[in-house]
Amino acid sequence: MPDPSRTNPSGRILVFVVAFEAERHLVDTFERIPEDVLRDSAVDFVCIDDASGDAGSAMLARWAAERELERVAVMRNPVNQGYGGNQKLGYRLAIDRGYDFVILLHGDGQYAPELLSRFVETWREERPDVVLGSRMAEPGSAREGGMPAYKWLGNRTLTTFQNVVTGLDLSEYHTGYRGYSTDFLRRIPFEANTNDFHFDTEILLQAAHLGARLVEFPIPTRYGDEVCHVPGLDYGANVVKATTQFRLHQLGMLCSLKYRDLGSSPYGDKTEMLYSSHTIALDVVRRHGMKRVLDIGCGPGQVARECKKLGADVVGLDSREPLPGAMDEFHQVDLDGDEIPVDPFDFDGVLMLDVIEHLSEPEKFLLSLRNQSSARAYDRPPPTMVISTPNVAFAAVRLALLFGRLAYADRGILDVTHKRLFTRSSLLGTLRSCGYEIESVEPVPAPVEVVKPGRMGRILTRVTTALARLWPTMFAFQFLVVCRPRPGVNQILAASEERYTPATAEEDV
Repeated sequence: MPDPSRTNPSGRILVFVVAFEAERHLVDTFERIPEDVLRDSAVDFVCIDDASGDAGSAMLARWAAERELERVAVMRNPVNQGYGGNQKLGYRLAIDRGYDFVILLHGDGQYAPELLSRFVETWREERPDVVLGSRMAEPGSAREGGMPAYKWLGNRTLTTFQNVVTGLDLSEYHTGYRGYSTDFLRRIPFEANTNDFHFDTEILLQAAHLGARLVEFPIPTRYGDEVCHVPGLDYGANVVKATTQFRLHQLGMLCSLKYRDLGSSPYGDKTEMLYSSHTIALDVVRRHGMKRVLDIGCGPGQVARECKKLGADVVGLDSREPLPGAMDEFHQVDLDGDEIPVDPFDFDGVLMLDVIEHLSEPEKFLLSLRNQSSARAYDRPPPTMVISTPNVAFAAVRLALLFGRLAYADRGILDVTHKRLFTRSSLLGTLRSCGYEIESVEPVPAPVEVVKPGRMGRILTRVTTALARLWPTMFAFQFLVVCRPRPGVNQILAASEERYTPATAEEDV
């Protein structure tokens, strides 16, 4: 195996060649590689034959030995791993052996090895995350190069669909000629992807979810006598399925290891949405004229930022740093284990928006907010608390359970990070048993605007709002409760000691 430890200011590059039953084309493919790339000290080559039944790998190994090519290695899998599975091996090898960029080349020669120089130059000049050689970038070139009409139509149809879903503007998703920076590969769980042919689609969907930088350039299309092992109808169906699952994950309706923890923060900004929990909470802050607000579980700080616009001083608590300038003061704490560093009774209002469902012991946490306070009881009104949490009895969840399905998601009611879930009655029962006096309960409608932004989304939101108010326990996506904590035991004891000291106690001392 070539040694990538040699330093090079341009970075180390691996050309990874996948081969399966490619005996007739494999050596020819290598002979077509430009000599300047083949002899480039920064470029190594690895061919992994995927348990072919022919002599392709043996022939290539002899060819490389005869030419004394020290930077060419040939490997053969003992068991077929599939097109995607074979790629996983090459990318893992590239990461573990310290390469900076890896180029995928097919051993059947369908993608022009002569263009490897273009991939190398693009990487060295632009340092993108993904480089794609597109057969569809120049209109008409694919058909002129011999691409069958049905494949051209399928490619265009699937690419159009995928662009609509992902928001990208690629000319082709289905090229097998591509390169990835290993920094990008380290950031995505590519080993969770399929071993099948739509691996190429899934890795581009991960790039889209991550917001990776993609670069395309046109390549010629060449169809010869090579055998195509891709089952067209199955491939198309798998691409549609994978792309749909990607979108469902983005909408919080599905949870996939392929996309978890990639991209932006899971805490979305709902302050501009109609009737969202954030919007309703801000209305409570406004109506109560809160001047000092504690935002527990503040996330990036979108709500805190809006509270500041209303004239409130805001202190935030969370395990993650918020956006710069979102609040006046921030404390980094683990709400599930650390003691709260401020006293909630020193504030006019306390926000706990979408927090208690993430706690292992929400009852213990709610009790501690009261009982750890050292503020004097009865000297001032207790803070107004605004608490929101998902409704696990929402209609969609009930319907899924009726059909025996319980699908966790990346966000939403069945967010995979949720530890406790509540119905309306269990939420109110928990708050009352923990010493909170309920002032109002507001049903929060399903966040249609996340799925359908714009005017239509707002119209549908008004419909879902009406349903939530008509039948809250069935159609409310969340419940938002306004309540006040009763004084905790320490507060009452402190007040009692100050007001009632029997004379006999002084004499005994």
